[in-house]
Amino acid sequence: MKRSGFSMIELVFVIVILGVLAAVAVPRFVTTRTDAQVAMARSDIASVMKAIPARIFAENIDPTQSTPAGFSSWGEWMIDTGGLDRGRWQAKGDDGIEPIGNVNNAGATQTSGCNAIIKIDKTNGNLIFDPSVINQAGQAKGTFCETLKNSYPSGSNRVIPLATTGAVKF
Repeated sequence: MKRSGFSMIELVFVIVILGVLAAVAVPRFVTTRTDAQVAMARSDIASVMKAIPARIFAENIDPTQSTPAGFSSWGEWMIDTGGLDRGRWQAKGDDGIEPIGNVNNAGATQTSGCNAIIKIDKTNGNLIFDPSVINQAGQAKGTFCETLKNSYPSGSNRVIPLATTGAVKF
């Protein structure tokens, strides 16, 4: 009686080939996911940096005063103004808003913020974007935060004056 099938050596070779392919593909998949998160965060940053000055001037809001009515903090107001997804952004009170992503390189995946990179300085009314504060001392470091920080060259800080000088009154 003749049997047809695979020999043990053929099966071992197939398993080894699949293992090699998996070892190459899994790290690339993780990198692709992080790159997509960073691209979304960069898009959100560009949108919010345009939306905040527009709303400040349209509604004649004084950024040196207390939080606008209906909001618990300037951070909450910024998330609402930019139309940001709360799954990707969180308010840091009056300190501003921070992007949320994968911050754990090893072990289980954790989601946490990288630091408040967009703020409104209530002393002078400036909108400040500062990617250099990502992962400052004492913060969790991870692939998302590091990749986001590295996606901006040094000197990418932006300061947009929002407070009016009082020269134009309506």
